[in-house]
Amino acid sequence: MNARVKHPSAATLLDYWLHDSDAATTDAVDEHLMQCDACGQRLDDLVALGDGVRTAFRAGAVAAVTSAAFVRHLAAQGLKLREYRLPPEGSVNCTVAPDDELLVSRLEAPLQGVQRVDAVAHSSIEPGVQHRLQDIPFDPQAGEVLYLPRLAEVRQLPAHTLTLTLLAVAPGEARTLGHYTFCHQPWPGR
Repeated sequence: MNARVKHPSAATLLDYWLHDSDAATTDAVDEHLMQCDACGQRLDDLVALGDGVRTAFRAGAVAAVTSAAFVRHLAAQGLKLREYRLPPEGSVNCTVAPDDELLVSRLEAPLQGVQRVDAVAHSSIEPGVQHRLQDIPFDPQAGEVLYLPRLAEVRQLPAHTLTLTLLAVAPGEARTLGHYTFCHQPWPGR
């Protein structure tokens, strides 16, 4: 193969796989893949990675902060969702049923004008320990952050209280957007 041939980037291969590339790019990638085993292997690796992430997510082994559109997509695929919506300073008694496939926490927050959001978690199971997620995705127009915990882990937890705090982070300061308290009880008979 000619050393001057430009190999598609991982982003271009991903767009190609997801059918997000324009017709000219799709044709160019098709042609390149017919001649380049190395790029074909890179594409196969990306597909395998996507399959692995999907499998781990469906098994409840992955936590995520995501968009409402993604949650709607999962619901449209037939996944059984358990959702809890909390306003700032809100609390909820919660659990996970045996047939739940996804647990969605909708944390309402005033997000207009916010550039960055961090989430801090405190659990009664680990007193004095905090877990921080930095620069999580959010849609300022939606007015909520959607957190999907590791369902497989939540199923195994004893009764406990989890408090999530959302912070608007700007250079040199952090402002509290809200505290959200989840009072978890295991499903009866677990």
